[in-house]
Amino acid sequence: MINRLIPRLTKREKPQPILGHDIDKPRITAAGWLLIFMYLGVPAMLIGGLIDLLIQLGTGQCVGVWCLL
Repeated sequence: MINRLIPRLTKREKPQPILGHDIDKPRITAAGWLLIFMYLGVPAMLIGGLIDLLIQLGTGQCVGVWCLL
């Protein structure tokens, strides 16, 4: 089954006109990039901030971004 699925996923066909209009190939929109950032970037920043806070509480040395403020 996998052997039949892989060629179907990698096969490149020439885009067909839809109602007389040439439609571009699918691409990530600005909203898509924002969702990717929200899904991956925000949790990474929160985990990094938590690690900085734990180090500050444990050692007494400020290592986070807020030390620059």
